[in-house]
Amino acid sequence: MNTHNATKSPFEFGMLNKADQEKKHAFHELRVGHKKLNALMEDLMLLLQPHSESNIIAVTGATGTGKSTMARKLLIKLADQFAPELATDKSVIPLVMVEAYANGERQHSFKPLFQDIRDQLMEPGVNRKTSIEIIDGRMILTPSRRDTVASLRQIVENALKYRKTRVCVIDEAYHLVRFCRETAVMDTLKSLANTTGVKLVLIGSFDLFDLVAGHGQIARRISILNLDRYHLELAEDRVEFKGIIHELMKEWPCEDVPNFESISYELLDATFGCVGLLKSFMLDAASMQLRNHGRWDNSFLKKSAKSMKLRNIIGAEIEVGEAKVRGCLFGESSWDASLLKQICSKMEEKNNAR
Repeated sequence: MNTHNATKSPFEFGMLNKADQEKKHAFHELRVGHKKLNALMEDLMLLLQPHSESNIIAVTGATGTGKSTMARKLLIKLADQFAPELATDKSVIPLVMVEAYANGERQHSFKPLFQDIRDQLMEPGVNRKTSIEIIDGRMILTPSRRDTVASLRQIVENALKYRKTRVCVIDEAYHLVRFCRETAVMDTLKSLANTTGVKLVLIGSFDLFDLVAGHGQIARRISILNLDRYHLELAEDRVEFKGIIHELMKEWPCEDVPNFESISYELLDATFGCVGLLKSFMLDAASMQLRNHGRWDNSFLKKSAKSMKLRNIIGAEIEVGEAKVRGCLFGESSWDASLLKQICSKMEEKNNAR
């Protein structure tokens, strides 16, 4: 048995010291605002206005486009918007965010999701409360320790109303497809939104489209947004992507800053124009450089880039996903450019005639 390695300090294996760990963490936490993210946020905030007919908003996007960054930015923006109300009424919880996490099972129920929403709403004395459930015309009392999905739903509905909650964000929402049939899931969410007046924001991968593409009643009340990636073939996208790289380089955790701007075209291609994938690439490269005592080595480029097989998997997923949502997104009118031009022309004629 070789015991030589057991006596070595962790840093002899290339682990980072505390100072470098803090630099890496700071770079990890860095969020760069950019054109596509800002455009999506503008549409999302418009749809979250009280009198918008869309009470379910789905936000999709390719892996690594920055949906997590978008969710964080949304929470900050909404918190600022609701701040005056919170200052005058301490009982109000206008915004909650939960995750429809996978639990390893092929199927699970709404129970964990309702429990998470209830906990976020900080319903007082919930452990001592008895839920009332109507079954076959009879009123059934259910102790909290034996809460059913129906009784939890009632608690959540009451709490959402009492707390005057306006927005409920469900991250990783594509996991909801494991709950039951897609139409049943969406019927439940639609009913929850209708009875409480809450706007539901579902965030997830392109698989989320399979969940929300139900039937006419759902289509009427839902809007679908897509956090688009940057495209190699578009000149304006290449310029914007290079600007994102520039912003990340300004916060590089080492004094020796690699010239990533000079290979922005190649990085755009390697990361499919996904800002999150770019950030992952640069974070890996930064870790290697920090481990190398701040000295840059070009070998870090190869190690940070995805292998061809993994890249092909990601590329195929993006291609299928973008095709799936194409033509269904908020702002993609059923009127083509020619017909829209005619309609606008008619409106202008009417205005001039007044």
